[in-house]
Amino acid sequence: MKTQKIYFFLCVAALILSGVSCNSSDDEQITYTLSESVRVSAFSLAANDSVLANLDTIFFTIDLNGGQIYNADSLPKGTDVSALIANISFDNVGRARILMDRGDPAKNDTIEYLASPTDSIDFTSKVSLIVTAQNGVTEKWYSVKVNVHQIDPDSLYWNTAFGVKPLPCGSGAAVAAQKTVRLNDLVYTFVESNSTYTVYTTTNPYGDEWTARELALPFTPNVESVQVTNDALYMLSQTGELYRSDDGVNWTATGQTFYSLVGTWQSRVLGIVDDNGVYKHDCYPRPDGFTPYPAPAGFPITGSSQMVTFVSNYDLNTPQSIMVGGRLADNSLTGATWGYDGEAWAQLDGSITPSEGVVLFPYFTFTTNAYWVTTQYTSWIAIGGRDANGVNNNVYVSINNGNTWSKAPESLAMPAYIEPRAFASVLVIERAAEAAQRASGLWKWLPVRTVPKAVTRANEEYKVPYIYLFGGENATGAVYNQIWRGAIGRLSYPPIP
Repeated sequence: MKTQKIYFFLCVAALILSGVSCNSSDDEQITYTLSESVRVSAFSLAANDSVLANLDTIFFTIDLNGGQIYNADSLPKGTDVSALIANISFDNVGRARILMDRGDPAKNDTIEYLASPTDSIDFTSKVSLIVTAQNGVTEKWYSVKVNVHQIDPDSLYWNTAFGVKPLPCGSGAAVAAQKTVRLNDLVYTFVESNSTYTVYTTTNPYGDEWTARELALPFTPNVESVQVTNDALYMLSQTGELYRSDDGVNWTATGQTFYSLVGTWQSRVLGIVDDNGVYKHDCYPRPDGFTPYPAPAGFPITGSSQMVTFVSNYDLNTPQSIMVGGRLADNSLTGATWGYDGEAWAQLDGSITPSEGVVLFPYFTFTTNAYWVTTQYTSWIAIGGRDANGVNNNVYVSINNGNTWSKAPESLAMPAYIEPRAFASVLVIERAAEAAQRASGLWKWLPVRTVPKAVTRANEEYKVPYIYLFGGENATGAVYNQIWRGAIGRLSYPPIP
């Protein structure tokens, strides 16, 4: 038994000694790997109320793959970005340098950012951020831009990048009347000149590709009465007969007469008839069981704006239409807004200065809050018209389908170089980058309130909603032989970066 105990303790001792021997002969190897990260994890500007309130809240996009850091929402025009401090965070990098390239080697400057993070940066220069990893080998360059608007982004511009040119009848034509509409992406401009009636068509009013066809009609047309539904063109004769056309050249009598045409709703023409001195609502084609009914005393029988149709957020199945202004049966002017839902008319609360011949169109407006968050609104813009004092250049905006109107801010005001007008035609047409289009050589670029060339987008996938303003009458009733083209600046900026 004693021998067995001695043998047991000897074995234990051997095992212990063996373990000690292993630990003493094989030292543990600890390897430290230097980071290869060149990642920028956060970027912002330091607060500086003397430059801009809430400057530190501006959001910056960090494109790690493309190596670009920028603010997609540009700072207001005139913001001084020549001496700003940047707050930049990294993932365990070894070195970060800010290079300011001013175009002159003698004026260029470099900041060792990790050592001097509060040094100011001149963002009017070309700024690069060069990040070196801890391993001293991996390096990445970032382009850093603080974008500032070169123009007021919410201004409505009509010149320079947009401009003016004659109607398709040519600059030398004396235009007695004109009306422009759009059906199935084809623009139709009807012109009366020297007692001759011509229809011009194009898919691109920006260019010169107009097709002219003189009209040989068995009636004398009222050119300004032309209306377009979702499937046809309609026009009154000078004596009130309603005609229909699919191509603007061949016209067929409908068998109905009207005192005036008010507008259209889907495939229906809406108008006013004079029934022995009583003005009534009528339409073509008439739905089953429809009978003309008296128009309210406050309803315009002539001179209202074009009708604008939209789908309400509250009823996605029923299109709604609105129009504004016009002349009442007692010959007075109104600034009221009227709406139509396919069955009945209703006067809305919104009103403008009593006027006839107001230009009305759907568009977009924007607001920017104190933290530079921009909100886009679908809006209705009303321009010009003839009021009690003559033709005006008033601009009104509604963001609630005509239920209220407000005088537009200065940024949306019509410029002095566009003469006030009434009864102009207006189309809003989305177009891609101008480089993909053939521009008319007739466009005149005005050097007023300049828009930089970069305002036109280079990305053909993004379409700019351009406003085309055709014709219009001056205070004496003479028709302007002009097409103006405009857009709100923000909608035509090139993509960033």
